[in-house]
Amino acid sequence: MSFNLNQWFTNNVSEDTLFYYKGSVGSEEVTEILDRIEAIMDEKKMPLKERKKILNILIELVQNLYHHGERFEIDDGFKSYGCIVFNSEAGGVKIISANFIKIEKLKVFTDYIDHTNSLGAEELKVLYRKVLSNNQFSEKGGGGLGIINMIRKSGNKLKYCSQRTKGENFFLVLTVKI
Repeated sequence: MSFNLNQWFTNNVSEDTLFYYKGSVGSEEVTEILDRIEAIMDEKKMPLKERKKILNILIELVQNLYHHGERFEIDDGFKSYGCIVFNSEAGGVKIISANFIKIEKLKVFTDYIDHTNSLGAEELKVLYRKVLSNNQFSEKGGGGLGIINMIRKSGNKLKYCSQRTKGENFFLVLTVKI
C-alpha cells in the first residue's frame, strides 16, 4: 500500500482535535500556528504552567518542521512541508508533528530519539548541559537540544513512526504527550 498524505491526515484529525495544519512551513506559517494554538489555550483557559510547557514543546516541533522538513514530493512549490495536529486528551494534550525526511537523515534522527528516550531525568540533564556547551551544530543550525527539551518538558518519551513514500523521502511522525 502506498503512502497517502490526505488519508494519514484524516486518520489523525478527530473530534478531540483542537487545531490542525498541513502545508508549507515558512516563517509566516510558524507564527500563525503558534498564535492560533496560543489563542486556543486562552479560550480553553488552560493553566499558565501547562500553556508554557505546551508552547515550549510546540515551538520545538514547529521549528523542526521549518528547518528540517523536506518538500512534498508532488508539489515543488513548498520549501518545506509539514503537519501539526493538536489534540485534547484525558489529563492533557497530544501534539503530532509530521514531515517528509530524506532517507539518509531518518536513521540518524530516530537513533538520537531512541538514545534520548532511554535516558533518565538526571542523564537528560547531563546530556542537555553537554550539548549546550559543545558548540556543535548541524548544517541547518540545530544542536540536538530540541529533542532533549521536549522529553524534559513533557515528562514523557517521544513516539515516532515513519512510512516510505514514492520518492527519496520517508514521512516521519513525531508524537508528544503533555
